[in-house]
Amino acid sequence: MGLTRLLLPPPRWRVLLLATLLMLWPVQGSLFNGLGGHLLQFGLSGLGLVPLAIVLSQLVEELVEHLGARLGGLVSVVFGNVVELLVAINALSSGLYPLVVTSIAGSVVINCLLVLGVSIVIATREAQSLDIDPHSRDLHTQQLLMSAILLALPSVFYQQGLGSALQGSNQADAFSIYSALVAVMGLAYYLLALVAPLARQQQRAHQPAPRQNGTPQLSLPAVVLALALVTGLVALISDRLVGALELVVEGSDLNALFVGLFLLPLFSCLSEALVAFKAASRRQMQLVMTSTVESSLQLLLFVLPLLVLVGMPMGRYLHLSLPPVALASLAIAIVMIGRITDNRNVDWYEGVQLIVLFAAMATGALLLVKP
Repeated sequence: MGLTRLLLPPPRWRVLLLATLLMLWPVQGSLFNGLGGHLLQFGLSGLGLVPLAIVLSQLVEELVEHLGARLGGLVSVVFGNVVELLVAINALSSGLYPLVVTSIAGSVVINCLLVLGVSIVIATREAQSLDIDPHSRDLHTQQLLMSAILLALPSVFYQQGLGSALQGSNQADAFSIYSALVAVMGLAYYLLALVAPLARQQQRAHQPAPRQNGTPQLSLPAVVLALALVTGLVALISDRLVGALELVVEGSDLNALFVGLFLLPLFSCLSEALVAFKAASRRQMQLVMTSTVESSLQLLLFVLPLLVLVGMPMGRYLHLSLPPVALASLAIAIVMIGRITDNRNVDWYEGVQLIVLFAAMATGALLLVKP
């Protein structure tokens, strides 16, 4: 990968850098007044995140070249969903607890239903069906089920009147402590599942594996500096995104559940969707599953627990609980993933099923749930 290609998104996405630059313009706030202006700012902020997310993924690949497979794999976990993480941290710092939890669940729903469904249709457009790796499928299905149970338990306890606020509180209480303990359990479970295969692989191979992408184009300090700079830009634009979204919710009839579960995650999931669609066009189903299902696992077992722990020093106590509609949507998405992959292959009709199911969920949340 050339130096220019490393520090810039692919040519077809560079036009979105205009949105990025506009959102970084110090005096741009005067351009967005009223509900229409806030909607425009929200849309431009989301589009402005896309090229930054693509550059981040390119820099992470470069960093993996320096660190090797083991440390590189851990770094990939941290930066794999950095856009979702930074957007959620900005929402958490503003006390928008419902948006934080439901946006993570919404990202999973979009990845597992909409993005995976479209990817399957693209991949099988000229084939009856495509095989998927059975070992990865079984492992991912088990982990998705475990993550759903870990998130459902606090929600069940809340429904029994054991919590004072559904998604979060500015004061520590028993439910906050319980959420933190469950978050630690989820992180430990995910890191164990991540590190154990790497340790077994290291025991089998005494020599380092050959690098697949060639010689790194940047030195290690330069890569780290570039990562820090791009991450800072993502944090700045995500703050604009969350601020605009808060104004949109206040000035319109959109309900917070629809915004958090479907609208906000559309932008944060866009970079993973682009990777999945490109892989699907090449019939690389393993990469499609990584960009959708494995990314969803990171969100539920790494990003969401991390948000609970990060919020505590900020005085923002995030609760691991979801409203019934969001919890049901998440559970349905996970059940559908297990159902369509249980025969170790997928076809275009199963992709259509996922898309239709997502459309039904989004329409119901938009039309039936009151603000």
